[in-house]
Amino acid sequence: MRNFLVVLILIFITSCARNVEPTVENINKIFASQDFTFEFHPIGATKKSISFRDDYLVYKSDDPTLRREITYDEVLLINDFIQKIVNVHQDDKDTESSSFYVVKNTAYKTTIIPKQEGYYFEALLRTLKLNN
Repeated sequence: MRNFLVVLILIFITSCARNVEPTVENINKIFASQDFTFEFHPIGATKKSISFRDDYLVYKSDDPTLRREITYDEVLLINDFIQKIVNVHQDDKDTESSSFYVVKNTAYKTTIIPKQEGYYFEALLRTLKLNN
């Protein structure tokens, strides 16, 4: 029983996503899996997320979950959006006082704290026709 518990703990530890710095190289590692999640954590509001798996996009928010196919142009738009927020990332880790983004897959996780809210998540949702 003790050996089983040790093995279970080791599996749990190795299965957790490793936190990495928000660099272009690390973001590309996450994108390469083609199975990742992009989360927005706004101040005082519920987290919203867009997940990608194969050729499908899944949007989760307070509204009903939406699942649909994603086009190549939409993939380019999302990659451009994430690249812009990575470019305006600040090193301040005070996530209590500002909204932040998380890009993750099963192996890697990175937190992006934008210096400015010039690239609005809501605008991305409207462009992708995910917002009502």
